[in-house]
This record gives sequence, structure tokens and C-alpha cells, in this order.
Amino acid sequence: MPIPVTLDQEPFDGTTDAFYAGMRKGAVATTSVPSPGAFVDVYERAQARGATSVLSLHLDRRISGVSEAAALAARETTIPVRVVSLPTVSYGVGLCVRAASAALRGGATVSTAAAEAERIATTLDNVLVARSAPGGRVSAADEWTILRFAAGEAAMLSTHATVEEATAIMGRRILRGRPGLVAVGHAGAELEAAADGLAHDLVDAVAAVERYRVTPSVGAHTGPDSFGAFWWPAAR
Repeated sequence: MPIPVTLDQEPFDGTTDAFYAGMRKGAVATTSVPSPGAFVDVYERAQARGATSVLSLHLDRRISGVSEAAALAARETTIPVRVVSLPTVSYGVGLCVRAASAALRGGATVSTAAAEAERIATTLDNVLVARSAPGGRVSAADEWTILRFAAGEAAMLSTHATVEEATAIMGRRILRGRPGLVAVGHAGAELEAAADGLAHDLVDAVAAVERYRVTPSVGAHTGPDSFGAFWWPAAR
């Protein structure tokens, strides 16, 4: 389910690079919650394709009303829908979806797959850097600010004068968590090298490192000068 994004009050459907370029020029980015009707359409399309039930996984309800909209839609459909608000955001939700999907392919019930998604969410930790964020969900700062999302909010951990210093601190924090797997993502293209450097510093210490791009629905809140990582234990 796409999160509607606007740039200077106009719906944005362009490339990720164009989105962050617009933000750098001063354009104001916003996101909104998909309507219950949009969720109904998705659920009914799944039913038309032969689905007998739906597992609907979403970011933390403490920062977004997405799961509430999904729950409203679930009451308007004939197909059974299990809505789950996960205590994570961004790529963390994707990791939970991936785990639930693997469970379903292995023959798990919807309830078991939902429990697996919730279990994965409890194993995730994260850290991110944001400079000159728009404010709101992520505090605005002119320095390289390291934050951690937990308990429904992005808590500030430290601020640094350079991206190199922030990257080094992030790497040490990640390794203290004894991760098995790490995913590193970046927003604006200007931060790709910093994220690559963080991934390179970790690759020999963990089982695997993934790379991803911070999409506009998240970058609207973190700004173009942001990158970060999720980490979690290797598969049991």
C-alpha cells in the first residue's frame, strides 16, 4: 500500500532522486495516511485473485494512523483480514513482511505468520543519522544527529560535526549489538558514499550486509541528508 507523498502540496510520483533534489531546493514534503477505501480496494483485489485471507502488516501505530485505516477497511470486506501494527518503521517493516511471507510459503497459518512478523520486530535494532530534517517526527538539527527509533519515537543519541565522525560512532554502536545481519540505507544520493562506507566497515564482522534506499515516504520526515541501519540476529 503506497503512502501518499506530496512535494509543495502537489502529489509526487517521480523518482527518488528527484524527490530529494526538490527537498534540497526548499520544497516542503508531506505524507498522509491511505484512506480506508484504498485499503478496501487492495483487499478486494487480493480476494479476486484467489486469496482466502489477508495479513496486513504496518508501521508502528504510535507514529502513524496507517494500521487504524487498515483496520477500518478490514471491517468493510468479506475476506478475513488480520491487521498488525509492528513496533518498527521503514525497512524494519519490510524485514517483518519478508519473514511473514517466508512463513506463509512454508505452510504457516496467518496467525503463525503474524506472530513471526511480531517476533522479528522485537529482535530489530536501529540507528540513523539525520541532518537538517524537516522537523516533526524527526528533530531538525544542523549537525549530524544520530537517532534511534524506539517506543514510538526517534530519540536523539548524539550530535557530530562531520558525517565521518557520525558514521564511525554508528558503526561502533551497531557492533556492540552483536548483530548477525545488517541493512544499511541512504536517502539523498549525496549520502550513498557514507552509507557504503558504513556497510564496508561492517561486512567482515557480520553474516551479511544488505543495502537499501530510503524512499520518499520515509525521507519526507528524515530529510535528504539521512542514512541509517537496522540489525538483527542471524536466522535461528
